Amino acid sequence: MKKHLGIIFIGLAIGCMLLLYWVIFTVRTQEKALILTFGQITRQVDKAGLHWIWPWQKVVSFDTRIRTVREQIIQIQTHDKETLTVMVYLNWRIVEPEIFYGRWREGDLIEAEDVVLEAENDIRAWIADATKIFAEYDMDELITLDKKKFKLEVLEKGPDARNGSLLQRIRNIAYAQGDGYGIEIVDLGISRLGVHDSVTSKVFDRMNADRMKVVEARKSKGESEAKKITGKAESRASIIKADAEAQAKHIRGQGDAEAAEYYSQFLADPELANFLRRLETLRKTLGDQTTLVLDREDKPFDMLLEGPRIYKKTDGK
Repeated sequence: MKKHLGIIFIGLAIGCMLLLYWVIFTVRTQEKALILTFGQITRQVDKAGLHWIWPWQKVVSFDTRIRTVREQIIQIQTHDKETLTVMVYLNWRIVEPEIFYGRWREGDLIEAEDVVLEAENDIRAWIADATKIFAEYDMDELITLDKKKFKLEVLEKGPDARNGSLLQRIRNIAYAQGDGYGIEIVDLGISRLGVHDSVTSKVFDRMNADRMKVVEARKSKGESEAKKITGKAESRASIIKADAEAQAKHIRGQGDAEAAEYYSQFLADPELANFLRRLETLRKTLGDQTTLVLDREDKPFDMLLEGPRIYKKTDGK
């Protein structure tokens, strides 16, 4: 009897586990779930945790984290008929699973992964259609060194783009038709922008010409500044030179005045002046421990032999 009770208990436990598996499901933090009753949506579960369902109901869970769609490389023509190679990426996420599931579920598409793949295919078609915006811009507005002419950022997601930016056009589609598609377009960007081999040289020539314009402008500005600096320096040098010449004339005038005064004194007594000059010459030429071999008659050394002549003044002489 006890043996049968143990078997019955195990069977009941297994049955309870199977029943719980059929009636309990888990919603993760990053998920939202839909409850389907015979294929029809009966409710949406947004709160994470354990939840109950009837065994005949089905749960479809959607990850609401950001997803990324990368468009294949496409070739488009600009307004001036130049060919560009473009690759666009788009970040999106599911915000309303009930609307999302209703928009993209077709026929036997019941699983969440199948519906998401169907949605991404349509989003890629949106991107391909929106890239027609490149035909509204010229090549030198998209690839240039001139910041004023550069329009790629505006084309991508700027508010002042012509007829709406790339991001605005896709959002207009995603949020159209009443409640939209139950998704949020988070961001969009151009991951690659290239030019065809046939126009590469033209692009480089244009970029080089733009750069040379900048170089010439800076060179002209530098030459203008150099002329201003040189002019100021020359003006300052002229002022300094004029001041120096004026000071030199003043000093020469003072020297000439003093020389004239000394000269008038020499003229008053020429013999005394001559004597003082010869004495000054001796003082300058003869230093300590100096030996000279000269004729004693040579002047002014004859003074060493004869000595100076002293004249006595007499009355009337």
